[in-house]
Amino acid sequence: MELYFLVMRESGEDDADKAYATFRAFETGFDDEDVKEAMKTRLRLKAQKKDMSYADALGYQLSRKLKARFLTGDDAFKNLPNVEFVK
Repeated sequence: MELYFLVMRESGEDDADKAYATFRAFETGFDDEDVKEAMKTRLRLKAQKKDMSYADALGYQLSRKLKARFLTGDDAFKNLPNVEFVK
């Protein structure tokens, strides 16, 4: 969603459609356990004054599950393990 939105905002709907089609191959599903773990992480980090969206918490959980780096520029993820932080 975020990729589509950003490309559409910057380059228009046609480019967003192309980017979406390209990256769709990397989609992954999630299950109930992923949602529960994501919300546990979100709550734990919120107590540390690190607030993240539900979608970002789920994305971070999936990246950990898949052993992939989580690419973000969101300050809530700064210095967390398995995060590639880029501004």
